Amino acid sequence: MKSFLASLFSSQPPPQSREGLPFWIFWLLLCVILLLVTFIFLRDKDLRRRLNAFFFRTKIKFVKMRLQAKLRKEKREKEELLRTMGQKAWKENIFPEKGEKMREELNKLEREKENIKEALEEINSKIGTFTFNLEESKLEYEEKLKKLEEEKVPHKENLNEVKEKEKVLDLKMDQIQKAKKEAEKKINAAEKQIKNIDKNQSLPEEEKSLKKEDIEKDIKDAKQMKEQSNDDLHGLKDDEKEVQREREKIEEHINVLEKTRKKIEEEEKKQKHQFQKEIKEWESNRERLREKLRHVTVKKDPLFENLGRNLDKLRLEHDGLLIFYSQIDRANQRILELEEQINSL
Repeated sequence: MKSFLASLFSSQPPPQSREGLPFWIFWLLLCVILLLVTFIFLRDKDLRRRLNAFFFRTKIKFVKMRLQAKLRKEKREKEELLRTMGQKAWKENIFPEKGEKMREELNKLEREKENIKEALEEINSKIGTFTFNLEESKLEYEEKLKKLEEEKVPHKENLNEVKEKEKVLDLKMDQIQKAKKEAEKKINAAEKQIKNIDKNQSLPEEEKSLKKEDIEKDIKDAKQMKEQSNDDLHGLKDDEKEVQREREKIEEHINVLEKTRKKIEEEEKKQKHQFQKEIKEWESNRERLREKLRHVTVKKDPLFENLGRNLDKLRLEHDGLLIFYSQIDRANQRILELEEQINSL
């Protein structure tokens, strides 16, 4: 059966057949099935009635949900009207005869609210002061560091000049060392020539003496050059020591300034941490007071609502409350109409 259905609705022929049925037959059969279902629906009145009843109940359910949501909204608006009327009555000191206890409780909460507000203002002032001091401290330390850097500038310039002197001295000493080594090479080469002349038995003594005199003159010149190089090196080494002492003195000044900079930065960090700690503590206190203020406000709302309900029942004559009475009456009428509509469904 499965293989038959697969071959019927597949555009590919089954393995055992040469050719499958066309794919459009599937759509044709589907249309036939839909037509049969439609025909059965039109003939069966009971089925149509059950479907109509199902859709009608669903519609009624949605209408009821919408009316209930509207009813809840109207009741919330009425409660808000009662709270607003109670708050206005409290501000204008309009209370029923047996409302003294409510008046005292509201006044007590109001005094507590004002005390919290005063405390909040004081905390905000302290936070502002600490924040200002933090900024002032930051600017003060920045100015100190700026002056310190300006003080370091001439020392750094002198240090660069000393380093340049050291480079020049090193270059001169390298050149003199090369000249000294060159003189030593000449002396060694000349001494070898003299030895070779002495060993040569074929040369007459007079010729040997003449050649040796010329070579000894070259040796003398080379030795003088070597001695001069040694003297120059000695003088340059003295200069080098002097430059090193100058460099060490400048670096010592820079190190002192660098230590001062680190000390200032540590002081700034410590001072900043102290201010931030104070600010954080006061902000924590402020948040606690704000939460307390919200709690007091929440406690006043039901009292205002109760006062409004009592005034709505008694309907005390007062010009400031007449507009609330009319609004509450309209809200009651809308609530009654919605309840009747819900009950009639």
